[in-house]
Amino acid sequence: MLLTFLGHAGFLVETEHAVIVADPWLSPTGAFDSAWMQFPRNHQLAPLVRDALERSPKRRFLYVSHEHRDHFDPDFLRTLDRRDVTVVLPRFRRPTLLETFGAMGFHHVVTCADGEQVPFEGGSLRLFVSESGVNRDSSLLVREGDQRFLDLNDCKIHDRLPAIVSEEGRIDVLTGQFSGAIWHPVCYRYDRRTYASISRRKTFSKFEAVARAVEVVRPRTFIASAGPPCFLDPALLPINFEPVNIFPRAPKLFEYLRRRLRRCAPDLLSPMPGDVLDAGSGTLELCGEQRLDDDRFEEHVRSYADAMSWVFRLRRRELPPSELSSLLHELHGQMRHKLDQLSLRDRVLMPFYACIAEKPQELVRVDFQANQVDVVPRFLDERRCALVASAVDLLPVVQGRLTWEEFLLSLRFQISREPDLYDAILHGFLAMEADDLPAFCRSVREAEAKQERMVVCAGGRRYSVQRFCPHQGADLEQGWIEEGRFLVCPRHRWRFDLEQGGACRASSASLCARELDSHPREVPVEAKVKADVGMDLELEAESGAPA
Repeated sequence: MLLTFLGHAGFLVETEHAVIVADPWLSPTGAFDSAWMQFPRNHQLAPLVRDALERSPKRRFLYVSHEHRDHFDPDFLRTLDRRDVTVVLPRFRRPTLLETFGAMGFHHVVTCADGEQVPFEGGSLRLFVSESGVNRDSSLLVREGDQRFLDLNDCKIHDRLPAIVSEEGRIDVLTGQFSGAIWHPVCYRYDRRTYASISRRKTFSKFEAVARAVEVVRPRTFIASAGPPCFLDPALLPINFEPVNIFPRAPKLFEYLRRRLRRCAPDLLSPMPGDVLDAGSGTLELCGEQRLDDDRFEEHVRSYADAMSWVFRLRRRELPPSELSSLLHELHGQMRHKLDQLSLRDRVLMPFYACIAEKPQELVRVDFQANQVDVVPRFLDERRCALVASAVDLLPVVQGRLTWEEFLLSLRFQISREPDLYDAILHGFLAMEADDLPAFCRSVREAEAKQERMVVCAGGRRYSVQRFCPHQGADLEQGWIEEGRFLVCPRHRWRFDLEQGGACRASSASLCARELDSHPREVPVEAKVKADVGMDLELEAESGAPA
């Protein structure tokens, strides 16, 4: 099995009887209204991928893991002259991905539920689908003979990896996301010290999740993929050069993994677009045209930004007063429609404000408790969440050219919240489309209905806790203990303080933890939650070590 790295999360997998192109993101204008750009540049591989999808004599597959445009690139796919390739998609509740492929003329489409397989001669594709809260993702396992390639990309199924390895056997090559892909804390109004502290913690939490995945899977080779992108818009360009943020590059991950895993570390690869890995032997052939030196990162990015400056000149403009008024009206209407679909609105205790930067005296205020959306002249509440963006950046989402989540991933806004606590319902309201909110509310209730409990040991004490994370239902039996008191969720690394009743410090969620000695009649499941590992490295980062 040969794996050609296509850049970001993209791979061209070639077996004896099939070719599989996974998540090709190749459009020169990037993703999320050109806010994200591929790093390193990979546009030169478009002819190679097009040839594989159109002309290979083997069975041809195209796999797209989810809807995010750094994985699903319709602009590139529309350049294909032949569209008779077999498209393999995860079966999500929302049919947008399937409908978009149909509209583009791809008629050989197979959708897979979680764990389902698509066979081909000598092997198969198997999808693992995760759909909870605001997340819709999938992972791909390619099997040929006794060789296995597991592509996690953005999919947070870390709590399921032991079962997958048990079913599938040895995994030769593992790849997955290691860098941040979210707007917190990048777009939040924090002082630099707070920003750096949050960034370090989130970064090392992500690194630790990768380390634990490698410990479970024990691959011969790990490939760093699915990020980070680079940001070439002049307004976003400084993000690339921040000394500490949530977008670390592969050398920092590898430094952590070598220290954390020591002699058990697999071969760690950060290939260039076009490089080819033999999954059986672990040999990497350096076929990529670019060989980037991390020491010259800033020089490369600034040159890249100069070359793409035309993209950002075209998108900047000032809207006349009539368009600003229309935009505000449409924004009000969208907030009203969203609120109507949010059946859990009464749980959101603080109002949300949406502000157009050019109209600071007219703010859209969403009062969840009163089920009311108004336009007000100023902030009326000390406790609030507020988002501010320029009109030209809000326009694509209000016009339906970007989803709300795509707009948020563009990073072209500022947000603040008082108090600074994460609210999953408010997050869902903001990030999801109105039509998705009823299913989101149902998924929250389903997660809450899981009342199974288990016992964990921490700091010499035994606690009875809820087994499933209240955030998105991850199995906490696959979590771990940090600092002798925090139970960490394996999906999103939420930390629950067992000494404080299982409360999560960053949100209002709780595991309802109780010391077992005070409830001697309880006999919950005894969980094999792991003890402290790797936290010494994280604490070093908190105290000032490079991140």
